[in-house]
Amino acid sequence: MTETAAPTISTPTGTPTPSAPNRGQEVPRGITPKGLIELVRNTVPFLLKPDFSVSSTASHLQNLQLTAASLATSDTAELTHSGYFELCLSAHYGTVSSFVPTDVDNQIRYKLWQPGAKLETLLTMADTVVKSLDWDFTALSTRFVRGPRSGNILSGVHGEWFSVAAASYCALRRKAPEKASELAALIVRETEREASIFLEFAATRDGIGLLKAATLIAHNLGDLDRVMDQWNLHPQDSLREAVYKAGHPGDGKTGSDEIKSSRKNSPLFNALSRAGALNKEMMADENHRHFALRTPKCLRKSQDFLLPIAPFFDEWGTRVGKHPALSPEEVAEISQALIDGWEKLAKPVGYSRALAGILETFPGGLNRLSQYLPARSARTLKAGPLRTLCATPRARFEDQWASKALSLLQ
Repeated sequence: MTETAAPTISTPTGTPTPSAPNRGQEVPRGITPKGLIELVRNTVPFLLKPDFSVSSTASHLQNLQLTAASLATSDTAELTHSGYFELCLSAHYGTVSSFVPTDVDNQIRYKLWQPGAKLETLLTMADTVVKSLDWDFTALSTRFVRGPRSGNILSGVHGEWFSVAAASYCALRRKAPEKASELAALIVRETEREASIFLEFAATRDGIGLLKAATLIAHNLGDLDRVMDQWNLHPQDSLREAVYKAGHPGDGKTGSDEIKSSRKNSPLFNALSRAGALNKEMMADENHRHFALRTPKCLRKSQDFLLPIAPFFDEWGTRVGKHPALSPEEVAEISQALIDGWEKLAKPVGYSRALAGILETFPGGLNRLSQYLPARSARTLKAGPLRTLCATPRARFEDQWASKALSLLQ
């Protein structure tokens, strides 16, 4: 693939910027470090247990463990502004794939970058963002794929990286244009890398991998667009012209006619556009926030229960159905949440695949599981549309989805 040159920083006059806090005051923070660690403990409690091992490449998880250990002997954690930012970033990266992510999005994407912070502090924060691109995002997430040829990883957490990288760029494009240029180059390079992974799946005719990659790319580029909008980045800003709406190059929302023309003829943007179209056609309705699965707190016991990319939940369901950490009553609670979610939402296929997996491995199968379910839910599982979906063999289901994806790619 031909690489896209990194944009040269050129911010038009009149670009709106966030308002500064009162002069002389520290930039306001949100949740306390102790409160943030408690939120982490609520959603991924296993991470903070002494026997949970974290590799040196997952710096964000190490940071959470060290902070938790420090707070175990003290009620407060004295952190610099940049240290507090890194803790928030670590909590976000570490829990975004959990059932209840920590709510610090606005902190790391906007509030902590306010002009009231010293330039030296902002540059330290930007350095953290740059380094974080090399952190192991797969350590506490199953929402990723590996390129079938390169082995390169494409993760949903790369979208979270896009969001803070864009915030860093927006905060520094005037104060430190050289650093902003470095960030812009990394953002462009990451879009190219993700497009290349999508093309690997297309070249190897891997329909399931193609769908998963499309979903991740659509999510990641959506995060990037939202932060540029949040910062009111001028339509003619060089980074915005280079990557804004990268998955929709023909929608007329990019900048100059020259940019629109170059995107139309670019293999990079063609791949991203196809990924966006494929996600919209087949995957968008499946990959919502899974609020229904927040109710059964037993799902927070282990990283084994982190959700993969929907609707491919069969393997996850088989794990739930036979997991030694779950009692029959807890498996039934999870099944009930899946049934409720299937009925309340637009009949998500993924929930039926999860139930199919549970029924495959739960001791005693449907008959025994029904003993732990309300009568109405048991009937829903035994007959009707949901039962038909659950009865479809995994191989047939995945072959159908893969075939459709490849046909749409033509």
